[in-house]
Amino acid sequence: MKRRIKIYLILPAAIVIYALVMGVMSYPRYRESGNWSEFALIMGVCLVIAVLLYFILKRKQHIREKFKNLD
Repeated sequence: MKRRIKIYLILPAAIVIYALVMGVMSYPRYRESGNWSEFALIMGVCLVIAVLLYFILKRKQHIREKFKNLD
């Protein structure tokens, strides 16, 4: 039996990977400017969005499966 990768895992993982890549790319600029609060805020918001998206999509999938099993 094939295991499908759940969409609620793929999208948040993609956002986290994107945030990490952008953080690494922008690190030299923030190191020169010394504006670490902006850097931390942007990275934190991206990670919080990924976590919230994970839980929202997981709940949506659970509700979808619940109604699918009622038929």
